[in-house]
Amino acid sequence: MDLSPLLKPQSIAIVGISNDFSTIGGRLFKSLVDHGYRGKIFPVNSKYQEVGGIKCYPNLSEIDSEVDSILVAVQGKEVARVIEESGKKKIKSAIIYSTGLTEPSKTGKPTREEILSLAKQYNLSVCGPNSIGIVDFHNSIAMFSFFNLPQLIPGNIAFVSQGGSLGEAIINRAQDKGLGISYFISTGNEAVLELSDYIEYLLYDSNTSVVIALIEGTQDGEKLLRVADLALEKKKPIIVMKIGRTAVGRKAVNSHTGFTAGSDAVYEAIFRQKGFVRVFEPNELYDTASVFAKITLPKGDRIGIITTTSGGGIILLDNLADMGMAIPEITHKTERELSKIIADFNLVKNPLYLPTQHSNNFLLFPKALEIFAHDEDLDAVIIAISMISGEQSKEIAEHIIRTAESLEKPMLTWCYGGDLSAPGMQMLEKSSVPIFTSSSQCAKALASSLRYARFLESYINEKGQTVSILQSDRHRIEAILRSPGRILTEDVGKEILSAYRIPTTSEKLSRNLDEAQEIALEIGYPVALKIISPQIAHKTEAGGLRLSIGNEEELSLAYKQVLDSAKRYNPEAEFKGVLVQEMVRPGKEVIIGIIQDPQFGPIIMFGLGGIFVEVLKDFSLRHAPLKERDAWAMIQEIKGYPVLKGIRGGSSYDLVAIVRVLMAISQLAMDLKNSIYSIDINPLVVYPGDQGVKVLDCLIVKKNSG
Repeated sequence: MDLSPLLKPQSIAIVGISNDFSTIGGRLFKSLVDHGYRGKIFPVNSKYQEVGGIKCYPNLSEIDSEVDSILVAVQGKEVARVIEESGKKKIKSAIIYSTGLTEPSKTGKPTREEILSLAKQYNLSVCGPNSIGIVDFHNSIAMFSFFNLPQLIPGNIAFVSQGGSLGEAIINRAQDKGLGISYFISTGNEAVLELSDYIEYLLYDSNTSVVIALIEGTQDGEKLLRVADLALEKKKPIIVMKIGRTAVGRKAVNSHTGFTAGSDAVYEAIFRQKGFVRVFEPNELYDTASVFAKITLPKGDRIGIITTTSGGGIILLDNLADMGMAIPEITHKTERELSKIIADFNLVKNPLYLPTQHSNNFLLFPKALEIFAHDEDLDAVIIAISMISGEQSKEIAEHIIRTAESLEKPMLTWCYGGDLSAPGMQMLEKSSVPIFTSSSQCAKALASSLRYARFLESYINEKGQTVSILQSDRHRIEAILRSPGRILTEDVGKEILSAYRIPTTSEKLSRNLDEAQEIALEIGYPVALKIISPQIAHKTEAGGLRLSIGNEEELSLAYKQVLDSAKRYNPEAEFKGVLVQEMVRPGKEVIIGIIQDPQFGPIIMFGLGGIFVEVLKDFSLRHAPLKERDAWAMIQEIKGYPVLKGIRGGSSYDLVAIVRVLMAISQLAMDLKNSIYSIDINPLVVYPGDQGVKVLDCLIVKKNSG
C-alpha cells in the first residue's frame, strides 16, 4: 500500500483551520509553517478570507489544484461530510484529528463504519480519527496538533504510536536526547489504516532502519504476523512496548480506544516467535532504539567493561550477568600492551579499572581505551564514566567516538554521574555511540541486540517443515468434522491425531461387556476403561474412568461401575460405549493444546502436567505454524524444563519426540483452523531417553456444530 500521499504530501488542505493558534486547526497551520513545510497549504474554513497571509477557501471543492492530503480538524459530526467531499475531489489521503468517532454516541450509533465505508468507496488512505498527527522528519512535514515539538532531528528510527499524548511525550524525549527520527505516526483510533499498515510502509522506506511501536491492541492479528515476517526479511527490528498487560489494563484500553487489547500471554508469545524486541517502559523504547540505530549487531555475548569506578564496574557485572552475558578474560596480547602504559598491573583485566586520574590523563586514556576495545575476545565494550565539566569533557567524548568508529563491534557508554549537561555528553548523544544514564538499561539494550542478532540468524538459516497425511486419512477427518455435535469423543479425536502420526494408546471401543472382555484379551491386561459420550467431556468428574484392571472379574465390575456412574452424572447423555485402553508404563506427563485466539488464530500451548499448568501457570505459547526452533523454545522456556532435561543425575526425557508432536499439532492446527476450536492433549506421556511419547487422552472441540 502506497502511503506516500499521506506521509509525505506535496500539498495539504487544512479543513477547520483557525486564526486562533491555540485550537487544533490553528496549531496544525503553525506547525507546518514553523517547521518549514515546502509544499502548498490550502486553508479551508468559510469564516475566513485568509489565514497567515494565505488565501482561505470556503470548502474543498473551491480549491482549483490537486491536493495530496487533508487535515481534518472539524467537529465529529462533520467528519463524514468532509471525507465524502474529499473523495469526490479525488484527494488521496486524510488525517482525522477529531475525536468521538469510534466511541458509541448517545444514540448508540458509532460512525467509524461510515468513515471506513467512505474511505473504501473513494480509495482514501485515512489516519485516525483521534490522531495527533504525522511528522516526516527528513522532509520537515510536521502535521502535528501539539505545539511542543521544538525541533525536527532526522534519523533512521520510525515511531508508530497508538498512544496520543504518551506518544508525543516519548518523541519529544527522544529528540531531547538527540535521537534521529524518520517518521512519527499517531495512528489514532484506526477506523481505516491500522498500525500494521504503517509499519509495512516503513519497512520499505530507505530512511528507516528501526521501527519502534507503542501498541495498545491490533484489529488484524494475521496482518501483524505478516508484517513481522517482512521485518525479518528486511532485517529491520521492531521494538515494541505493549500496554494493557493486566486485566485492568486491557479493560482500560478497550474502553478508551475501542481496540481489543488481547491476552498478554499470547502477545508475548507472538513477540518471541516473530523477533519483536519487547520493552516495558517508555524510556526503554527510545534507549533500546538508540542501540539498534547506532551500532552493528554484536556477534557474541563476551562483554568488556572499562570503568572509572570499581563500584560501577561491579554494578555492570551484575546487570550483564542478569542478562546472561559473559565477562571473559582479556587476551595475553592485550594484557602485555596495557601493562606497558598502566603501572599497576593489578588493574589490567576485565573490567579494566581506570581511576579518575587515569581517565583524565589524555595520553593514557585514549591509548588504553583503544587497546582494550580491540581485544579479539570481546564482542562488545561498555564504558562506565563520570562526565567531567567543561571543555575537557569534549576530549573524553572525542576519544570514545573515535575508538568506536574504528571498531567492528558495538561500544556503549554508561554515564553514571558528573555533569550531564557537559559538552562531551551532548557530543556523545549526537554521535554513533549509544549513551545511557542507567546501567541496567544499558545492559538490557545490549542484551536485546544480541538476542535479536541470534534470532535473525536462526530465522534466515531455518527452513519450514510440514507433516503430510494420507489422502484417505484426510477424507476420514473431513467426514468426522461434518458429523453432528461440537465435542469429539476421545476415540474419534485420537483418529485425527493418529492421521498426523502422533502416537496414541492401543484401544478399541466396546458396546457391551462381551466386546470389552475380548478387546482386553487382545490388548493384554492390565487395561483401563473410559466412558465415551459426547455429553461427558471430563470422564473423571462423571466417575467414568477405571484404571489398572487386571483380569476379567475386575473388568466385569469396573464396566458396570463406569456405566452406572456416568448415567447418574448425566441421565440424558448419549453413550457410544466404553473404551478399553492399554495401561501404559509411567513416564513424565505433559500437556499440549490448541486454542483459537480471536485476534491471531491458532495458538499452540505446551506445559508440564499437574500443578505446573493448573496452579503455577507454567506454560508456553506460540502461533501456528511452528518452525522447529519454535517447538524447542516452547519446551526450554517453561520453568519445569529442568525436570524434562533431567536433574540431579536423573534421566532426560525424549524431547525430540515432544518436538515431533508439537510440529504435527502445528500442521493440524493450520490444516483444520477453520473447523477446530480447541484441542487438549492431556496427558501426553513422555518416556526417558529416546523411548518416545503416547497420548493418553484428548479432547477436541469443533468450531461449529455439524
